[in-house]
Amino acid sequence: MIVIQGRGLSAGTAEGRLHCFHRVGAAAVKRAGADPAEEKKRLSEARARAIRQLESLAERCGREVGSEARQVFATHAMLLEDESFLEYITNLIDQEQCCAEYAAQQAGKSFAALFEAMDDPYMRERGADVMDVTWRLLRNLAGAGTGGAELGGPAILAANDLNPTEFIELDRAQVLAIVTQRDSQNSHAAILARLLGIPTVCNLGEGPLAEFHGRMARVDGLAGTLTIL
Repeated sequence: MIVIQGRGLSAGTAEGRLHCFHRVGAAAVKRAGADPAEEKKRLSEARARAIRQLESLAERCGREVGSEARQVFATHAMLLEDESFLEYITNLIDQEQCCAEYAAQQAGKSFAALFEAMDDPYMRERGADVMDVTWRLLRNLAGAGTGGAELGGPAILAANDLNPTEFIELDRAQVLAIVTQRDSQNSHAAILARLLGIPTVCNLGEGPLAEFHGRMARVDGLAGTLTIL
């Protein structure tokens, strides 16, 4: 039996199979010689789809969780409508004649870094929200699906971190508990976990959780522990 100490985020206990989730990213290779007009058209279409998706998620959260959770995705949609964020992307497309994916990724990294450099812990976590929005935009540009976790039955979900989009798109009837390696106390995913009463533990450190994939485990959200059985 192996006990890994973390920080409890949402009280409760659960026992079951451990499923390690690895995020599927979207390609963002710097493709030179792109037609700026065409790339900006692709960007506009992908951005519109992403905003519609986030508005749909906000409505779903309002119905299933409440107004506090709804605001998470309303805020994400606002970032995609932010003129400075959009201008950063379009300027890079014009200046470097690069593809929209690369420009969007660079914008996400730049804006996320601004938040992550802040002193306030809550504001630092907003950098993860910026990358969540950027990830959605990239996947829409690539014409890909959500890329979320497929648990294949009831399981404890383990991840390096979990963004709110991935969280709310889970089949929550299959999620017994959540454990993450990062300290996500102020993340929006943690807020959603508490609102839904899902036992959650974060800050488990950089140990290789993947080696325990498929093993039976126990989560204690109050004690902040993950026990590999």
